[in-house]
Order: sequence, then C-alpha cells, then structure tokens
Amino acid sequence: MKISRRNFVKNSTILSGIAMMGMKTNLFANEEDIQWDEEWDVIVAGSGFAGSAALCQAIDLGAKTLMIDKMPVLGGNSAINGGAFSIVGSPQQEKRGIKDSHELYVKDIFKAGLGLNQRELVEVIAKNGYEAYKFTTKRGVFYRDNLGHFGGHSVPRTIWPAINSGGKITLPLQAYGKKNGATIRTRVILDDLIFDKSGKKVIGIKVRENYKFSFDPMSNEEDNKSGITKYYKINGGIVMATGGFAYDVNFRQKLDPKLTPDLDCTNHYGATGYALRMMMRNNVKTRDLGWVQLGPWGSPDEKGFGISPVFAIPAFAYGVMVDARTGKRFVNELADRKVRADAILNIHENPDGSLTHPIVFCDSVGATGTRKENVYRGIHKKVIRKFDTLKELANFYKIPYEGLKKTVDDYNKYVKNGKDEEMDKPFFKLRGKTPDISKPPYYAFRAIPKVHHTMGGVVIDTEARVYGKDDKVIEGLFAAGEAVGGPHGASRLGSCAVPDCLVFGRIAAKSAVKLLKQRV
Repeated sequence: MKISRRNFVKNSTILSGIAMMGMKTNLFANEEDIQWDEEWDVIVAGSGFAGSAALCQAIDLGAKTLMIDKMPVLGGNSAINGGAFSIVGSPQQEKRGIKDSHELYVKDIFKAGLGLNQRELVEVIAKNGYEAYKFTTKRGVFYRDNLGHFGGHSVPRTIWPAINSGGKITLPLQAYGKKNGATIRTRVILDDLIFDKSGKKVIGIKVRENYKFSFDPMSNEEDNKSGITKYYKINGGIVMATGGFAYDVNFRQKLDPKLTPDLDCTNHYGATGYALRMMMRNNVKTRDLGWVQLGPWGSPDEKGFGISPVFAIPAFAYGVMVDARTGKRFVNELADRKVRADAILNIHENPDGSLTHPIVFCDSVGATGTRKENVYRGIHKKVIRKFDTLKELANFYKIPYEGLKKTVDDYNKYVKNGKDEEMDKPFFKLRGKTPDISKPPYYAFRAIPKVHHTMGGVVIDTEARVYGKDDKVIEGLFAAGEAVGGPHGASRLGSCAVPDCLVFGRIAAKSAVKLLKQRV
C-alpha cells in the first residue's frame, strides 16, 4: 500500500504540531552539576510484558535494576488483556501436528500490516518468539494445553497462560525479578530524559514520586503536577516500555479525527501519550503514529476490554458473524482485525444515524473452544446470550429468520464440503472434527469495534536502540513493546503483541547492560 503525497504532508503537519506541544530545551548537564537522588545500572519504565521481560533479563545479567510505573498498580494493558501469545514451534503446535514456519509467520504479519512493517523487527520477533516462551516458563509462567486460531493467521499458533489473562505472565516475571534483587515502584512518572553535555547520551531521568494519576480520559496528563521531583542517575540505559496511547482521547483524535471520544477503548486508563510526547520533545524519531487499530470483537454491552474478545476467539473461528438486519454474513470471520473492523463500520449505521450491531454466534461445540468459565462469565454479565433454537436467537436480536437459517444451512454445507464458497474462510478442526453450527444451544454476542492498539511509536533497530530525528542512535535509550513503531505496520495481527513485547524487552535489557559494561 502506498501513502499518497497529500496524506503524507497532512500527517507530517499534524505530527509537527504535536511535537511542538510543550516545547522546551533538552536537559543537558555535566554529571557533577546534578544532585542525583539515586543511581541505577538499568531503569525500566513500564511494567507490562515488555517491561517485565526487560526487568528479568537485566537482573539475570547482574545489573542493579529499577522498574517504575506511573500507575498505582502494575501491569498496564498487559495485565488486563487476554494473554494470547502466538509463536512458531510451541509444544501445543507439535502435539497437534501443525506445520508452521518463521517465513509464514512473517508473511501473515506483513499481510495484516499492509506491507508497512519494518521487516527486520518482524523477523526478530518470528525467530525469537519460542525462546521468549521458554524464558517465561523458566521464570514461573505456566501455559495450558490449548491452541487457538486467530483471524489473519494461516495456521493455529496462539497459546494462553493458565487463564485468559496477561497478568498470568507479568506477575510471575515481576515476582522473579523482585526475588532476585530488582526494585519495583508504582506511582513514579517519568517526566524527562537527562543527557550529557553533548546532548547525545542519556545519563539519567527526571521523575516524580507519589504521582496521583487522573482517571479522566479527557484530561491532559501534562496538566497533572502531582508528586515529588527526583533525579535518577543511569549507568547503563533506560528501557522505555511505556506502552501505547489508545486511551489518550485528545492525542489520538489529533492523529485521526475519526477516533472520537464516543469510541470505547479496550485499554487501561494509563495508556496515554505522555511518555511518547516527552520523547518527541527530545527529538526522538517516530513512525506510523496515524495507524490506530480497532478491535472487531468488542461488545456494546460492556465497557472496556471485557469478556467478548475472549469468547470471540471460538465464535469467529467456529461460527459466523451476520448483519442483524438481513441474517447474512458480510466478511470472512477470520480475516485480520482491520478488515473485520472496517467491514463492521461499513454496515452497522442506519440511515437515521442509529446503529445495528452485527451478531457473532456459534453452537455448543464451537463454544468449547474456550474455557467454560469464560462462557459462564459472559452469560452472567449478559454480554453472551444462550439460545436453545436458532429461531429464539433470531427473535431476540430481531434478525429475519429465513435469512439467518439460509446462512447457517449454507455455512454447514461449506463445512461439510471443506470449502467456504461465500467468504473463503479457512476451516480448522477442534478436537479432531471441524465444527459446523448444528448442535444447540447457540451462544451469541453483539459486536462493535473498540480502540485497541496503537501501531506507531519510536524508531528502533534490532538491538532495541532508539533513533533520533537525525537518524543516529541515542546512546542509553532503548524501547520495546507498544512504545515502538514499525513491527506491525498498519494493523497488528492478533496475539502478536505478547511475543513482540517479550522478545524486544529482553533485547532492550541486553543492550542496556552491554552499554553499561562499555561505560564502566
């Protein structure tokens, strides 16, 4: 996909304006002129997948390591997401005889990203995902014996921890880090980078301790002056694992006017652009900031991430999504997130401006593609609905029954023949058989896209070193995870965030410790 010159100029103008917000002189200093409050070898800013992996890696390499997070609790988005982790060569793939390759993994990511991805970063993720998986298992993370097929993946390659929660990955890693000497602090916000007098090397950071985060998504974090200013000296480097900015309503709407405040978001409230804007004011190079992903599996019947994305995994894989006004399918249910989200937005608005949400459903067999607890939780919250007959489902959602019945009959015929003649959706087996939609009860939910992931961020290389606007490495500054732009192009392929974060979190820590040894 090519970006037109008109759009390029438009985006450049917007980003220039954003970079100018709060413009200030960079903090250059002679070390002897600063009264440092503390001294560390490596500091990790952020406590999600990337930060937790960096913490463990730095400690393993013998560095005196501090993790800071501005929020009152640890984990960020990682703690509230579903923990889906796609890798090549997992025991779960091996057990089921799934043939996969790094090349196919890269191809799938590039297809979802519309070819705008930074190839060398994608290849690093693909080739090192399995090692990251082993890294976590050796530090207390347990993965259950399930294998999922997310939309946009050519083969099933997604695994999960004990339950569908990223906290089951971050918490064991953080516990490992603390047990082995790391220090972890909450309510510490990173305000600025401190450079040496040349302005080319990061030698410390300015923070505020006892920070009180405002949970108003319409507020600007720059206006929050709470906390006590401190200065931390860094002997090696800082790892920016500060995440994305999907909940920063004002910032995201400046980048894309369509991302209005009424659009719900799956992220935690702390997913703001504060750290990113700080880096931009320090002349850090960015890319892809205009690409913000909507998750196609949100539900209007719950706020935030919720349970619908978890149930959507088997519902999309083993069921169908239909337009409630016709009962007809309108997209390949296993297309990538952008394709499905765009398809929903293209059809759900009525002439009077009201919305008719599409319905996603599967039968009793398909529903076993996730844990019973997930289904029961969804039913309890009245997000997932259970129906004994197809007619009941049609009546409840006001779907024309004949249209719905024809869709189900056609789909079951496609499953039997092994070819989806309508949407070209791939079929995969569940415990040895390919489920159709013929065994009631049926389980359904209403779908709506929600702001989910920001593809843009700072520019790094394969060593997680951050680049300045002059295209030169900024010594002592490293980044990983959603704070980085490049790996995912225009749209992230589902379940690829965890390997991205874990792989580059480890790499960033290794690079910081390597620099530490060079500086000593």
